[in-house]
Amino acid sequence: MEDKANAEVLGGGEITFSNDGSEAYLCLITTDKTKSDYTVDDLKKRLQQVGVVNGIDEAELQKVIDDRMYNMPVKVAEGKKAVDGVDGWYEFLFQTEIDTKPKILEDGSVDYSEYGDVPTVEEGQTVVIYHPAIPSEDGVSVKGETIIAKKGKELARLSGRGFIYDTEKKEYRAKYDGKITYRDDKLQIEPELLIEGDVSFTTGDVTFQNDIHIRGNVLTGVKVISERGNIIVDGYVESATIKAKKDIVLKNGMQGNGKGYLEAGGDVTGKFFEQVQIKCKKDINANAIMNSDIECGQDVIVSGKYGIIIGGKVSATRYIHATIIGNMSEVKTTLCAGVDGDLFALLSKCEQDISEIGRELAKITNVLGQVQILIEKTGRSDLIEKKMALMRTKIEKDTKLSELTKKKQSIVEKMGKANLAKVTIEKIIYPGNVITINGVKAVVTEEEKHVEYARRGAGIIVYKIGE
Repeated sequence: MEDKANAEVLGGGEITFSNDGSEAYLCLITTDKTKSDYTVDDLKKRLQQVGVVNGIDEAELQKVIDDRMYNMPVKVAEGKKAVDGVDGWYEFLFQTEIDTKPKILEDGSVDYSEYGDVPTVEEGQTVVIYHPAIPSEDGVSVKGETIIAKKGKELARLSGRGFIYDTEKKEYRAKYDGKITYRDDKLQIEPELLIEGDVSFTTGDVTFQNDIHIRGNVLTGVKVISERGNIIVDGYVESATIKAKKDIVLKNGMQGNGKGYLEAGGDVTGKFFEQVQIKCKKDINANAIMNSDIECGQDVIVSGKYGIIIGGKVSATRYIHATIIGNMSEVKTTLCAGVDGDLFALLSKCEQDISEIGRELAKITNVLGQVQILIEKTGRSDLIEKKMALMRTKIEKDTKLSELTKKKQSIVEKMGKANLAKVTIEKIIYPGNVITINGVKAVVTEEEKHVEYARRGAGIIVYKIGE
């Protein structure tokens, strides 16, 4: 795209400029192609009349005259183009985008074989290289004016942990062996305990601060505990105890024989759970849950063409979603969505406690101020001791207030989930099962297909999915 200059200035011609002003184009306008009385000096003067003083190509002007290049724009002047800088960028030497979703197979079941896999690195391995910004170069227009180039920006150093930064090579290296992720602009390398074989009485219990990855099976009677991370088991789990601060992923399943126990601060995932007690703060995902006792802080999702919940008790604060519930033998299965207690009463009590603590803190703060003034005036040692005692009391009250605030937030979040509570059956629910939603109970007396159960007012309604 070009900007037109005033054609009258040239008297029978016009000049246009490139957008950045680094090029000028001359167009001589004439209907008489047999006559040319132009000279190079004449054309240069006419260019200068519109400000073109830099980079005039006299050879090109002579060519315009000799070849009678009329009624067409010809580039006759060129300055120096500006060269924009290039922003700095990071080259990640590992897979930063991880597909953590399980695979849905043709029969509708879920394959967890690759679920939870995160790239691993070795101590000293280069994981990220920083490429600095490339400087810019300003240009000069055909009118002799400076063309400002866009400058390249340097990126801030990566934050996170588990790595060492080489300032000369601008490389990030792993501080130790572990799992590596780049999420929310943070580079994290966490130590991982990798157990190649089984965990059994022979190996003993396993306790580790961060992630634990067991390539084999977890056999009867052992405990596996991650104090801050996830636990992944590639093989099967028997009647063992597994506790994780974050997620538990069993790529096969668990036959607990009535003694197996799982506890997670995040999600619990596995192909099947049979005769297992599970407590988790977020979701449970499986292809089958049989004769188990489940307490879930969010959703229980049993997926697949034959995804079934049969026997035992399954509780979720929000949704329970399954393909089949129960069987033709009418084995009793209890499903509880939402909450049983009166959350409004708990919230009211919590708010009262927060107000009371707030009033106490205000009094303590006021007395502290008065004591401080007296200390400054008198310097009495007994007042200093009183100040310290008040400070200790204030810290105790602040801690209590923080705990109550967190408790209130938890109740509010739970109330929000409980308001959405429902049970969804994709295929069929058999008679004999019991459904409780936010404390209201209903017994299933006949087969229902493709239905959802939800609480409305003082009762439970059942309706077809999609209605």
